[in-house]
Amino acid sequence: MANNDTDHDWFIDLRVHAHGGGVGELTIIDSKLNLYTVDQLVSAIQGRDVLLMAHGYNVNRPNGIKSLNNFKNALAPPAPLFIGILWPGDCILPIFVDYVIEGGEANKSGDKLGAFVNQNFSGAGSISFASHSLGARVVLRALLQLQDPMRVRELVLMAGAIEDDCLTNDFSAAADRVDHISVVHSLKDDVLKLAYPPGNLLGFIVNHDSPNVKAALGRLGPLVSRSNIWPTPQLPNAWNYGHLDYLSDKGLAGVFAPPVNIDDPNATDDSPEPLPAPLTTKNWKPSWSPAFTSTRLNRS
Repeated sequence: MANNDTDHDWFIDLRVHAHGGGVGELTIIDSKLNLYTVDQLVSAIQGRDVLLMAHGYNVNRPNGIKSLNNFKNALAPPAPLFIGILWPGDCILPIFVDYVIEGGEANKSGDKLGAFVNQNFSGAGSISFASHSLGARVVLRALLQLQDPMRVRELVLMAGAIEDDCLTNDFSAAADRVDHISVVHSLKDDVLKLAYPPGNLLGFIVNHDSPNVKAALGRLGPLVSRSNIWPTPQLPNAWNYGHLDYLSDKGLAGVFAPPVNIDDPNATDDSPEPLPAPLTTKNWKPSWSPAFTSTRLNRS
C-alpha cells in the first residue's frame, strides 16, 4: 500500500483488466497503480470539496488515467480534490454492438460507485460529479444509490451519450439529489449524431426493450428543463466542438478560458448565460471544458 498523500492523483478503479473486461472489485489507486486503502481516501477527503469524474465510452485504463489527469490539471484554482472514475467502457466488438453491452457495464459501475460514495463520503465538504459521453450513465446511476442526507452540489454532464429526456424520466430521482446541473452540448458532435441512435436501436433488437431512437443529451441538450438545470447555451457551431474535444489524453494548451458570467437560476430572466469565447491557442478545446467546469464549481 502507498503512503497517504492528499496531493497525488486519486482514482476509483472499477475495472478487472486494463483493456476490456468487465466490472471488478472497487480499488483505489493513483496514476502509477499504487494501491490505497479506503481509510486513506476517507482521510484525504475530510472537509474538502470533492469532484468525481467519469470518462466515456471506448477508453481503457491507461488512457482514462491520462485524460482524467489532463482534465484535473487544467482546472482553475481553487481546484477541488479530484477523483477520476475508471470503468470498463472499452470498445472491443463492432462499435454499435459493443455500445449496447457497455451500457450495462456503465450501469454496474455506477451502482458500485454510488454505494461506495454513499458509505464513505459523508465527511467531504461538498461532493460534485462530472462526466464525458457514456460516463453520464455511470454517474447518474451512482446518484440513484445515494441516500439522505447525502447531496451533490454540482453535476456537469459533457457530451452525454444518454437520452435527452433522462433528467426528467429514467434519472429524475438522481437529478433530484443535485443542487445544480450543467449540460454541455454541441450540434457538431457527430459521434452522437451518427452512432448514438443506431446503437440504441440495436439495443431494442438485443435486449427486446422498447425501441429507443431519441436524441442524445450531449447533442441537443435536455428535452425538458427542470428548476435545478443551470442554463447553458448550445456550444456555437462555429466552434466545431466534437465528441472527443471535451476530454483528451493528448497534451493540453495550458491556458484557461475566460470565466462564465453566472446568472441566478431563480431570476425572472431565463435566457442562457453567455459562454466564454474559444481560445486561440493550439489544442484549446480540451482546455476549455475543465475551465468551464471550474466556473461552475467556483462560482460565488
